[in-house]
Amino acid sequence: MRIYYVMEIRGRRCHVLSALGVDDRAWNRLYRRVREWRRHLELRHGIPGDGELRASGSQTTAAPSEPHCACDCHAQTDSPQMADVVGQGLRVVEDLAVETGGVQVINVCLDTGVVPANRRVALDRLFNRINATAAHYGDHALLIFGWEPDETVIRTYERLRSHNPVPVRVGASDDGWHTRNLPIDRIIGGPVFRSPDADCLLHMAGLVAHALVWREEPQNLDGLAGAFDVLDRALNRRASRNDPQGVVRR
Repeated sequence: MRIYYVMEIRGRRCHVLSALGVDDRAWNRLYRRVREWRRHLELRHGIPGDGELRASGSQTTAAPSEPHCACDCHAQTDSPQMADVVGQGLRVVEDLAVETGGVQVINVCLDTGVVPANRRVALDRLFNRINATAAHYGDHALLIFGWEPDETVIRTYERLRSHNPVPVRVGASDDGWHTRNLPIDRIIGGPVFRSPDADCLLHMAGLVAHALVWREEPQNLDGLAGAFDVLDRALNRRASRNDPQGVVRR
């Protein structure tokens, strides 16, 4: 079983969904490592261990609602140390991916000016990529979303559970296309919703999502634009063969 922690971020032109997938066998190690890292941040930098890390000057917001973190961690994110702090957090994810093979990230990044109904499309793409990944490994997945219960997420999941037309290649030379109904039966239990304030692994998924937006929309972020490059082995490149880092863009 792989548990995915999903966070959604809107930039000036990008709509990002990042899903941090953790196998049950790797969950305890990642959880302990993240908690240790957050305690270190609180002791060394005074950044509370129960707040989401984000850059207040990056023109990004958590979706679908405005950020509701009340821990004053936003004020800390413009400090000169923030690029290093973000890099440390993503390194925790990357290191556990290397050590255990049980941590993997799937990212969807859509241009809001190009893709109509980009939120629905992004959710569709995320559900399908997670389902395909679970099928590839002969496994199942559970998704935890870092916001309040959302009808769009629930309706998208229920629709794809029964009707999910997917184009596939057919013919001896794979020179034609055919649409097959491939329900997302590897994602079980339905969408779970939880406040990011109560879950340190949702914090980490949010850090990945912000780092991707910062890379796509660099605007005087004092080194934050390169934070996403820390991730390598943690990235699920099978999610999109058209992007070198597996980011789904259409």
